[in-house]
Amino acid sequence: MFIIFGTRGREVNERSGQFNCPNCCSQQNTTTDEKKQKYTQIKIAKYFTLFFIPIFSYETLGRYIKCNECNNDYNEKVLEYVPPTFEEQIASYVEQELKSGTPISMLVNKLKAQGFDEQQSTNAVNNVVKGNIVSCHQCKMDFLKGVEKCSLCEGRISG
Repeated sequence: MFIIFGTRGREVNERSGQFNCPNCCSQQNTTTDEKKQKYTQIKIAKYFTLFFIPIFSYETLGRYIKCNECNNDYNEKVLEYVPPTFEEQIASYVEQELKSGTPISMLVNKLKAQGFDEQQSTNAVNNVVKGNIVSCHQCKMDFLKGVEKCSLCEGRISG
């Protein structure tokens, strides 16, 4: 009688739950609670096999998280991921726009055109600018400090 034994790797679903998927959350315009996606935590382990049937696990090789919505795989630390708040997203957008050379007054108007009122637009810009303003010599537009060339008239900007 022959006994066939050996080992093989195997993936096992350990648990599931809800988490903030960095991929799915960035594609949705919903509240934080609605952004949560279902996940499966998967353990990769070596199993002792008898007649090619896994009998027992004897070594854990690792674990990962799989989003059940977009099928992306993540390190287990993704369960600690907290997506940016709406205010943080706006601040990031404002900072990118200002650093790219958009004049301050034009960005305020751009925010108003996107549905913010005057106060919200001004506050969002001021929270990023914090008094770090430089002006163009030729057209007198104000920019975030660090911008060297006016995006409107191509003039030199001084601090």
